[in-house]
Parts: sequence; structure tokens; C-alpha cells
Amino acid sequence: MNSSRSEQKSSRPRRSSQSVAAAVDRFDDSYRRLGATLGAPLPPDLSRTELLVLEHVADGEGAALGWLAIHLELPKSTTSVLVKGLEGRRFLRRRRRADDERRLSITLTPKGRRRVLAARALDATRLEAALRALPRPDRIAAVAGMERLAAVAAGNTGR
Repeated sequence: MNSSRSEQKSSRPRRSSQSVAAAVDRFDDSYRRLGATLGAPLPPDLSRTELLVLEHVADGEGAALGWLAIHLELPKSTTSVLVKGLEGRRFLRRRRRADDERRLSITLTPKGRRRVLAARALDATRLEAALRALPRPDRIAAVAGMERLAAVAAGNTGR
């Protein structure tokens, strides 16, 4: 009898984690389908990786090359080539850090900032059409849910 109670207690967390795991799978599947159907086209003058570099640099006041490489999951040498190319096209600026001249601080130029702001993950026209197709309560709930999830995720990653 005691063992049955302990089994019940241990099964509760498992059910909860299975529920979260199922939610992760469903969310990931939905996210991929949204990206496939509503994804915005890439700017013609940037690759997906170059756009990711710009977006990561935009997040801060000046990114270090090593930090950028880690976050992009790319070798430092590849990241360096990408940064140099984007600098040559005037999307980025590299400067020596005042506190340590051995290190670079990578920042967006005004042109780079405009490009990041113009780039959207989803095509605004198609997204608007999809949101309009939802009943108003569902639309409000969907957007509120995404906002809450983004806020929690940002809090969990230290942003």
C-alpha cells in the first residue's frame, strides 16, 4: 500500500513533464508551420546567417567576436569573415574597446540598424490576413500568449 502511494506521488511530476514535453512538440511544430507559411523573404543582399549576425549585434551595445561566435554556433574564424564582410558593406562597425584594445566591439551602423528593423521574421501582410481570419477572442488570446511566452523566455535567458 505504501509503495502504491509513492508510485502515485512519483507519477505526478512525470505527467506534468510529459505535458510540457507535448506542449514543446506542439509549439515547435506550429512555429515551423508558421515560418514556412508566413515567413518573410530574406533581404536580397543578405544571407540568413548575415541577417542573424546583424540581429545578434543589434541586441547589445557592442558585441565581442567570441560572444557572437558562441551565440551563432559558428567557428570564430567564420564569424570573423562574416563580420568583416558586413563591415565592408557598411552594415557593421568594428572598433577596439577602450578598456581593452586587444578586443573588438562590434556595433551596427545606421544602415545595419535600418536593415534589422526592416527585416521581419514573418511577412506582415500574410500574418495580418491570418490574424484577421481568427475570431477576435482567439486573436487576442494568441497574441497575449505569444507575448507572455516571449517575456518568460527573456527572463529565463537573462535578457
